[in-house]
Amino acid sequence: MKTHPILAFEMLQTIEYLHPALDIPHHHHERWDGSGYPDGLKGTDIPLAARIFAIVDVFNALTSDRPYRKALPVKEAVDYISANKGVLFDPNCVDEFIDFLRAGGETL
Repeated sequence: MKTHPILAFEMLQTIEYLHPALDIPHHHHERWDGSGYPDGLKGTDIPLAARIFAIVDVFNALTSDRPYRKALPVKEAVDYISANKGVLFDPNCVDEFIDFLRAGGETL
């Protein structure tokens, strides 16, 4: 599981037009507190696109049905993301994501 960011990066780097976006598959499992993978990046050392995608990826995973559990309500997913603001996720990106949801009509 922990090798998939490296494998994705290696496969996608052969496609030249994807080069500007390779930070996303490569670093989307890095964590704000440095506990992520594959490189253990911390804080603003994590590329911005990957910090944003990490939030969206977790939100999508939590609000989607999985074989092992039903989707969480949006509010519960947002509560999880908010609880991990400054730990797993960039605090500024979390705030912007929540503002984006509210602007789209979500009641949180």
